Amino acid sequence: MEKERSKKLKKTKTAIAAIAWVLALTAVWQLTGRSITEGRTLTYLLGTSRTLIAHRGFSALYPQNTVPAFEAAAENGFDGFEFDVHTTKDGVWVVLHNDTVDEMTNGSGNVADYTYDELMMFDIDAGNGVERYENLKIPTLTEALDVCAESEIFPVIEIKSCDPSYFPDLLREVYIRSLEKRAVIISFDMEYLEKIRELDGDIEMLYLTHKLTKDDVDRCEKLGNCGVDIEIKNSIKTLSAIRYAREKGLRCVSWTVDLPVLADLSHFLGIDAITTNKIRHK
Repeated sequence: MEKERSKKLKKTKTAIAAIAWVLALTAVWQLTGRSITEGRTLTYLLGTSRTLIAHRGFSALYPQNTVPAFEAAAENGFDGFEFDVHTTKDGVWVVLHNDTVDEMTNGSGNVADYTYDELMMFDIDAGNGVERYENLKIPTLTEALDVCAESEIFPVIEIKSCDPSYFPDLLREVYIRSLEKRAVIISFDMEYLEKIRELDGDIEMLYLTHKLTKDDVDRCEKLGNCGVDIEIKNSIKTLSAIRYAREKGLRCVSWTVDLPVLADLSHFLGIDAITTNKIRHK
């Protein structure tokens, strides 16, 4: 028995070492390229199709979480785009990463302290390529979903700070555009996902986590049609939990994957899709 364990351990270490060497050589090759695209990943060259989700839209070239970034994600062949939503003082779902407007606009203060009309007084003045736009505003959930409804791209809606009593309104916006079979709702807050599941028994969800545990996997399995979304830098540390999720048949996504070598790593770990700022289909 001890000899068998020793052999298995040796094989595992050899496999890990082989993968490490392949990834190291791949990284050197990738870094010689002028641009970072899916076409320079090892998995692409091996003919493996990957699901690519644009992080806050195509934020490498456009202001994050804006309509131009969402439209660019659709035009550049991403499969989906992720964006963050909050509720305003009067219950409107708006798209912004932080729960304050300070980082991305010429205003200050908490989103929840403003009505939608009051937020429209501010202009977005930060983000890649923002100088190309005048009077760019914080978009609404409606505007983000409209981009998806007009294209083949799917929405990945991350619920941030909000009033859960407005969850029915969020789902209604998805339903009236017939996006319920394509939309994915994600959150770091498991209670939010549980409330969404009470309202909709089928819509796909993902639990966001920095460090996945087997308990997380069990809770997601119980919810039904709920996968996991794992921070890529902690994926090796939580490999056993990822394997457990795979055994349970849960969809596994990783974020934020900007280096092609990390995209390759995620593939070797059994990750189904990646959220990225830069990697796109060739």
